[in-house]
Amino acid sequence: MIKLKHAVIACLVMIGQFAYSQTSTISGVVSDDSGTPLPGATIIVAGTTNGTTTDFDGNYALSNVNSTDKLVISYIGMTTQTIVVGSQTSINVSLQEDAEALDEVVVVGYGTQSRAEVTGAIATVGSKELAALPVASADQALQGRAAGVTVLNTGSPGSAPVVRIRGLGTMNNNDPLYVIDGIIAGGLGDLNPNDIESINILKDASTTAIYGSLGSNGVVMVTTKKGNRSGKTIINLDAYTGVNYSNQRYDLLDTQQYLQYAQDAFGVTPTSPLSQSNSNTTDFQDALFRTGIMQKVDFALSGGGENNNFRFSAGYMDQEGAIIETGFERFSFRANSNFTVGKFNFGETMAVSFQTQNPERNLGDRSLLEHAIKAAPYLPIYNPNNLQGFQGPNSALDGQDAENPIRVQTLGEQVNKSSSIIGSVFGEFEIIDGLKFKSQVGLDYRNSNTDIFVPSYNDDSEGATHSSTFATITKNSSIRKSITITNSLNYSFTLSDKHNFDLLVLAEKQETKNDLLNSNSENPITDDLNQVSNEKSFLQSQTFEYNRIGYLGRLNYNFDQKYIFAASIRRDASSRFGENNRWGTFPSVALGWNIAKESFLTDTAFNTLKLRGSWGITGNDRIGDYQYSSTLLSEFFYPFGDVLATGTTPGGLANADLKWEETTMKNIGLDFGLFDGKLTGAVEYFNNTSDDLLMSRPLAGSLGINSGSVTENVGSVETSGVEFSLGYNDYDGDFTWSANLNLGTSSNEVKSLGSNESLSGGTFESQNISRIEVGEPLFFFFGYETDGIYQTRAEVDANLTQTAVDGVFPVNPGDIRFVDQNGDGQINADDRVKIGNPYPDFTYGLNLNANYKQLDLNLFISGVSGVDVYNTNIYDLEGMPRLFNAGTNVLNRWTGPGTSNSVPAAGGNDQNFNSISDRFVEDGSYARLKNITLGYTLDNPALEEYFSKCRIYISGQNLITISDYSGLDPEIGNPLTNNGGNSQYELGIDRGNYPQPKSVLLGVQLSF
Repeated sequence: MIKLKHAVIACLVMIGQFAYSQTSTISGVVSDDSGTPLPGATIIVAGTTNGTTTDFDGNYALSNVNSTDKLVISYIGMTTQTIVVGSQTSINVSLQEDAEALDEVVVVGYGTQSRAEVTGAIATVGSKELAALPVASADQALQGRAAGVTVLNTGSPGSAPVVRIRGLGTMNNNDPLYVIDGIIAGGLGDLNPNDIESINILKDASTTAIYGSLGSNGVVMVTTKKGNRSGKTIINLDAYTGVNYSNQRYDLLDTQQYLQYAQDAFGVTPTSPLSQSNSNTTDFQDALFRTGIMQKVDFALSGGGENNNFRFSAGYMDQEGAIIETGFERFSFRANSNFTVGKFNFGETMAVSFQTQNPERNLGDRSLLEHAIKAAPYLPIYNPNNLQGFQGPNSALDGQDAENPIRVQTLGEQVNKSSSIIGSVFGEFEIIDGLKFKSQVGLDYRNSNTDIFVPSYNDDSEGATHSSTFATITKNSSIRKSITITNSLNYSFTLSDKHNFDLLVLAEKQETKNDLLNSNSENPITDDLNQVSNEKSFLQSQTFEYNRIGYLGRLNYNFDQKYIFAASIRRDASSRFGENNRWGTFPSVALGWNIAKESFLTDTAFNTLKLRGSWGITGNDRIGDYQYSSTLLSEFFYPFGDVLATGTTPGGLANADLKWEETTMKNIGLDFGLFDGKLTGAVEYFNNTSDDLLMSRPLAGSLGINSGSVTENVGSVETSGVEFSLGYNDYDGDFTWSANLNLGTSSNEVKSLGSNESLSGGTFESQNISRIEVGEPLFFFFGYETDGIYQTRAEVDANLTQTAVDGVFPVNPGDIRFVDQNGDGQINADDRVKIGNPYPDFTYGLNLNANYKQLDLNLFISGVSGVDVYNTNIYDLEGMPRLFNAGTNVLNRWTGPGTSNSVPAAGGNDQNFNSISDRFVEDGSYARLKNITLGYTLDNPALEEYFSKCRIYISGQNLITISDYSGLDPEIGNPLTNNGGNSQYELGIDRGNYPQPKSVLLGVQLSF
């Protein structure tokens, strides 16, 4: 009886334990990270055969599951998840894209290709990385995301960044080619980043030569989001709101310091009523900057069935800039659809956007920041007694050309508006198995208008130092229309199960037309009419037409995805060249070896190990139109006696031999992946040589040619570098994380300038900053090297040979000591040397992701190293040519032997402040926390009735920047002003550029 009793108790305990550990059924939904259900996903109890799959709507139900069991959920192309059941009866799963599996198919020129078969250098940036940053343009979000891609952003909302792929290869246009869904586009500024599925960056000849005349600067290929064919309609809503601001300021003199500085440094005592009565200090910098509001809403509807898919989206973005009266607003709409009828596949992509930008304004080629630095601090911003209510300097002693920056930015208006359409229609028919004919017509259309209105004003009713007695009106418009027609025949087939062939032949034609209309006038009668009139008016219209036609043949072959061969040849003709050299030929060849597929690596840690190399020639025709011909200039004035007669003259010398710039590209790379793809990476080396670069050769004045030069193919530049990427992904368990690092180096050297000794540009104080010279990098800084401050007359006499004029020497103690490079006792143009390189030694990016259950965290760091910046703001802060407000460093200026060896005496020799020298060159290296985001995905069964996904997040951008640069921002993007005439020469010159703002935002992502 005792044994029986014990047995019964043991049975009861086991039954109780069994009852506690078993749940009858586990159910839920399996979807991707956007909330789209995944039909056919597998759910299995680990270590058993008990399993099931999801239905068409992603639903599943699995019975006989214990609380101690682990469910393994998997789907092709997604990262497998393992979840402990515990007390849960409903388990919804959101699977993440498997980076290794996702990379199996990548978008290349005119098609797609298996990653295992790719022989070229391609970097991929996914939609998650693009959506992480609240940027107006997707190319801004490329910064730090891919090795070998340099992006320089500006803080001005709606302004395009500078994008460079593998450095600089020409002294002309270095912009990459942009292709959106197969359509050649002018850029990405009109495209809503939330509509982008992925961006593939093509960097070597194997991938870019198929674009022939357009591929020498790399290709940015954009694939927009499409609908799914699951039969279920998905609604996605993404929205955020936040603020952006800039809290960096220069330390400037206050009123009391300024008045004392004026007396001590220049012997001047400002005597205007304002200088005597106003003891307050006006902070023009604080008045110029503000906290701007940002908001964005994106809506998308997607779905489809067995033979079709669709996606419709609409987006709204409104961003107030960190500087007053600057901002950007965009409305965007997109429709993508695809249909299959038997062997016929057809569809369309179409996007429309409307944009409004309020830019930073400038006056007299000076930035707002320059005016804010120089303005006398005792001046108020506003004065109701003055016309329009602003106050400017009322004494010539105060450097009266420093204008009130608040009036410059807020009086009147400057608005840039544009509307654009980019889209295509296409049809593809499968003639026989594997043989497809495709025809596509693409349109890139943009209508832009600039409207500037400044009413009459007077900043000083007593002295009229800054005033206008009339209103000025400017209205400019441009229309760009580009149509691309592409017809292709593609044949893919396999022989003997291992010989895989893919053949492509293609013909393409592009027609582009630009119509420009510029007008301005004055209105001395009223400030209430913003219309152009005949009063001192200017009117000009221009039309530019560009045509290109090309033919392409391409062969891709691989043996069992182990040995790979690719070759292409393209012939292009461009209307920008003379009839003698209108056609160009651009070949490429590439080889690859998937070493990991060899038998000797079968049982090793390597799942990927691929060696690849490529060679090819690409072209560049992105120069001005009609440079091969002698154009005519009207309204040219000839003197006849005492009268000027209007006539017409040739604008330049014709050159029928003008031809393509060509870049020969060589690349070798190694891809690797270990431990089932947890550790991945790639190493690249490239060497590009650009020949026949188009340059202007000066002509003798006796020829009578108005332009004074002729364009010829004479330049050569060599660019080389190394790229490295490394990633680690751990997707097992509740806590998952990944880290991805990329690094790229690039250096260039000018090999030839033809008969030109050098080229110069980027002027400041009437002197050139940037220079191009054989043996040096493009656009390097050229000027004088400094060696402290002369302390005594003996030091001056020991270094310089000079003659006093009326008892006064040109250079005296307290002046900057410039290095006499040739030792002739004189400081002149012969003593100028290379003083800096505006292109970085290397760029890098680090992306860190971590997830714990419903929590997710992202950290993204980007930076550059070994880059120089020419900081013209130092001239405004420490130049002291005459009385302006200045930085507090002038209080530590040289006033006698031993007082300073860095800041010269006030006034002094003109070379102290107007000579291009290394005094203005600083290290612009920086590391920036570009983004930090913390998100939480709600997992509440009560919400499942309403949402398939609900995520909230808080995000910050540019919150931390580590740099030794003394300016407001070491990242120098496109400048507001361009004193060099060619924007390429503006690389790395800080003229008071709009700094990158910091931002904090709160967002929500919903799927229905």
